[in-house]
Amino acid sequence: MQTAEGRDSMIQPQRIAKDIEQIGGITECDPRIGYSRPTFSAAWRRARDYVIKEAEAVGGKARIDAFGNVHIRRPHMAGPFWLCGSHVDSVPSGGKFDGVMGVVVALEVFRVVPDAPLEVIIFAEEEGTTFGLGLLGSRAWGGELSIDDLLNLKNRDGRSFLEAGVPCGVNPAAMKTDVIDAAAYRGMIEVHAEQGLSLWSEGIPVAAVSRINGRREYEVTMVGQGNHAGSTRMSDRHDALAGAAQAIQVIEELGRTLDAQRPFSVMTVGRVAVIPNAMNVIPGSVTFSVDFRAQEESILKQGEQTLRDHLQAVAAQRGLKLEVTRREQVAPAPLNEKLRQRFQQAAGRTGRELPEVPSGALHDAAKMALHIPAGMLFTGSRDGISHDPREFSRTEDIAAAAEIVLETVRSED
Repeated sequence: MQTAEGRDSMIQPQRIAKDIEQIGGITECDPRIGYSRPTFSAAWRRARDYVIKEAEAVGGKARIDAFGNVHIRRPHMAGPFWLCGSHVDSVPSGGKFDGVMGVVVALEVFRVVPDAPLEVIIFAEEEGTTFGLGLLGSRAWGGELSIDDLLNLKNRDGRSFLEAGVPCGVNPAAMKTDVIDAAAYRGMIEVHAEQGLSLWSEGIPVAAVSRINGRREYEVTMVGQGNHAGSTRMSDRHDALAGAAQAIQVIEELGRTLDAQRPFSVMTVGRVAVIPNAMNVIPGSVTFSVDFRAQEESILKQGEQTLRDHLQAVAAQRGLKLEVTRREQVAPAPLNEKLRQRFQQAAGRTGRELPEVPSGALHDAAKMALHIPAGMLFTGSRDGISHDPREFSRTEDIAAAAEIVLETVRSED
């Protein structure tokens, strides 16, 4: 069926699949080893511009805000608007669905409902792997980050967020005023792959997200004494790497304990740097990261104290100096209950049931939830895999999520 303007008035799964393939093909690395689009890179810009061009073909007009986020509306539409989208930046050698799915769903709904107050958004730097801090575009648009903060965040080439972003529309002179106006929006809708096993293993195509886990990130440094690997007796050693290995085991056990208390509590050591990292030298210093996530602030607070206590005990046992620095803190974000009810009603009109699940991963919707009603829909991730080229979600599941978004944004309040 087509509208009087000649546009399709139904969600087109094959068009969704095409969009994902088109954006997936825009990568600075070989697609056989993954998909890479660092924020503000040539590949990122081409992916962003693909979406803009497709939206312009159906009457959209794009604006890039002071922080590099893309906003697409139809000029004749009056607000308040439904904000819908996600991101196109990726982790190095990641998958082609993470973030892109949410942008493509927003684009598809934009195509088929020309009379809905819908604004497509592409957030800049969601992943955090380009400038070392995630959710940058949504944080900055929400007023959380200063110009100095953005100057201090550097990419792999040593360029700050501002330096790298200016050619892509970032405008430091407008940052104080070009922040979100909550009154201009009805709410935020983000569609994303679950990045976990629960939906895929249960055969559930789409679910509403009840809340987004909070996160605390730490940098831990253990300092011992570097020495000769052949001439230093085992009893005389202060091996920083052996201490770190023991600490990492303790961290994993703590994560399991907290998860038993409150499901979806997790602790991960993902990065380790050893000095001097030589075969015949006892490591003198080790620095590693800890990523801690949980659904409740009380669990995060309890877990942090227990983590510090356990690390101190390991350091004392092995005669190591210890430094623990909290690098980031993001509070858990319950998503808007009224918007979840709208999702439920919209799903009912499409003949679907809509279970609810929490999100272990952070998303831009968590930052938008501080300002406007925010909701998310998840689709299944095959084998729970994400941030990897094997990442996959079924086109029909993505289309089902798009249909629920369509019903949500065009229904009367």
